[in-house]
Amino acid sequence: MKFPRRLAPWPRTPFVTGPRPWTLRRAARAGLAGVGAATLGMLALGVAGAASTGAFGRVWNLRVELQPIEVQDRRGEALGVIDHCREGAVVNAVPCRESLSVPLTGVSPAFLLAYVAKEDVRFFSHVGVDPGRLPRAVLSGAGGSTLTMQLLKNNVLAGHFDYDTGRRGVGLVLTRKATEFVLAPLVTWRYGRREVLAMSVNSLPWLGIGQRKGVYDAARGVFGVDPADLTLAQSAFLVGLLPAPGRYLVAQDTPPDVATARFRWMRAQQLVTLRILRDHGLIGEGEYVRAAGEPLQPRLWRVEYAGSGGDLRVVSAGRNPDYTNEPEPVWALQELVRRELRAAGLDPRRVGRVVLTLDARAQAALVRRVTGEGPTGGRPAGVAEGAAVVDVRGGGILALASSTGGDQSSEPGRQWAVAARRPVASTVKPLLYATAFGEGVTQLSTFRDAATSYAGRPIRNNSGTFLDRAVTVREANARSLNTVAVRVGTEREAELRRVLESVGYVEDSGNRSSPALGTYRSSPLGVAAAYASFAGGGQLCPPHLLAEAYDRAGRALPLPRRACAPLWSPAVAYETFDLLTGAVEGRTGHVPFLRAPLYQRLLGTAVPLGAKSGTTDDVRDTWCAGVTPGYAMAVWIGDPLGVASVPADLYRDQAACRELGLLRELPHGVSTLEMPEGITRVGGVAVPAPGADIRNPTPP
Repeated sequence: MKFPRRLAPWPRTPFVTGPRPWTLRRAARAGLAGVGAATLGMLALGVAGAASTGAFGRVWNLRVELQPIEVQDRRGEALGVIDHCREGAVVNAVPCRESLSVPLTGVSPAFLLAYVAKEDVRFFSHVGVDPGRLPRAVLSGAGGSTLTMQLLKNNVLAGHFDYDTGRRGVGLVLTRKATEFVLAPLVTWRYGRREVLAMSVNSLPWLGIGQRKGVYDAARGVFGVDPADLTLAQSAFLVGLLPAPGRYLVAQDTPPDVATARFRWMRAQQLVTLRILRDHGLIGEGEYVRAAGEPLQPRLWRVEYAGSGGDLRVVSAGRNPDYTNEPEPVWALQELVRRELRAAGLDPRRVGRVVLTLDARAQAALVRRVTGEGPTGGRPAGVAEGAAVVDVRGGGILALASSTGGDQSSEPGRQWAVAARRPVASTVKPLLYATAFGEGVTQLSTFRDAATSYAGRPIRNNSGTFLDRAVTVREANARSLNTVAVRVGTEREAELRRVLESVGYVEDSGNRSSPALGTYRSSPLGVAAAYASFAGGGQLCPPHLLAEAYDRAGRALPLPRRACAPLWSPAVAYETFDLLTGAVEGRTGHVPFLRAPLYQRLLGTAVPLGAKSGTTDDVRDTWCAGVTPGYAMAVWIGDPLGVASVPADLYRDQAACRELGLLRELPHGVSTLEMPEGITRVGGVAVPAPGADIRNPTPP
């Protein structure tokens, strides 16, 4: 707009001149000013992104956050490790995975060469940000980052902006890149390049290869070797997978042409990595030819090759039918371990090593049974199973396994051994009779098995018939007679309810039947802990997984836990244990298949085992609980939602009780129970001695 001279807002001055023509110097200065403004803008955006995600604090403690907890069993055998990706206020969207960290000295030099050359060849000469790669990173949104920036993206920034969020957009990409740009030099200054490289190779996201990450799990999962033993060809193959690790997966029903094309793509990526190494002078032509001519056979794949050396070609490829990829034993227990650490007042991110009460061999055996590899076979879809074994002295969990249709899960809500709180059915009867034993009833006390009722509702036995005669408590338990349980329980209902609440059982407000029939709810772990009291001198010990915990410096950490408390008198506990063994060994027992093998009886190595089964009226739950002098075990099979019934074959075959055969396989340090004061035997049955005054303590 041109003002008249008299209306000009400033007087005429020699400082106001007309526009000058553009020169090369002016253009260069303007370009530099634009770069400076863009840099300042990027820094501001990055600082804002880091502040909004809490990344500054996480970067400062990145080594601790990436260092997983090493987990051992009670004998010191390694069970795997636990990540920290769900700890703290900021939740990492990447699922928690097993990942064993190894030092750089434990990684093949060939892998380190291939990784650095392919992903960030100037890694050791920049401070975490390589300006020469920035334009490519900004424009493409991927592939241009340095190793340090990738480390930040895969860990600190995962679940924010565009990575692992399902969101897309140029703004999100720019914000993440700017945040990485700000944080990368801080990481390099804080830890140094070697430590950054070590953290990077131990957190590489091979997300498609099972629930795995890091060079250790990739080497073990793909080739079955330790990372120190990776060959140049194997290293190039793994590094070639990094842009799209999900391409590695193949199913049995993948069409042969599709599977072959997929493997050829992986082969092409391997050769690209090898050529990069050769072109940078990191390997010679002979090493290139030998690596390119190595006919790799990843564990998941079965590949046919033709030719040799640099002319090696993939003819066909498909899934290896013999492939298995079982998770580490601690995989399914990681959330339970974290929960117990927090309950003890410990931050899992500050814990370096834990020793669990688990026995690795017992855990493996239980997992095989629960996931369908044992004698009972697999479970149909929609049928869940949970099983727990606890040590009767102290309550340490020896083994814990859960399944849903044969699949393990680390989700706490699907850890059926702990989370499936279902009606305990007839497994409650030993607790009922133990309550009665403290009030003068004995195993030889008799009650009539005949029609009876509770709250106006008729009570029937599982058989649908009555014996119409007097039976002892021992026989009633062995036959699981509901009529006798209700007769005994009705007079002692208040006491029974107190006992059930003290062992952690929860009343089902929607079920108005007698608690003597198992209307209260519990988990397999809760039932196992209750049964352990019968062999533990009457002591109720809270079950726990943690035996020891150590910080990253190796110092022992305190593990406060609730102490054992008396639930029964020692005499009542012993009599109830004897009652349970009668259900296995007696002629009227309902689980004769749990009797010790003949050779164990002849050799005198058989340990006494007592058991009790249970099934709800609608057959939505089937249970079995057992106890030996050393261990207690409970198994539940059913629908966690309480909607579908258990298949008839599982119910008829007493599948839950057959799992208790594991108790026969466990090594027992204690093979017998010492008879306590006040107990004698009459006809081989444990009963109170004449004149003995046996009373249970007040439930804890």
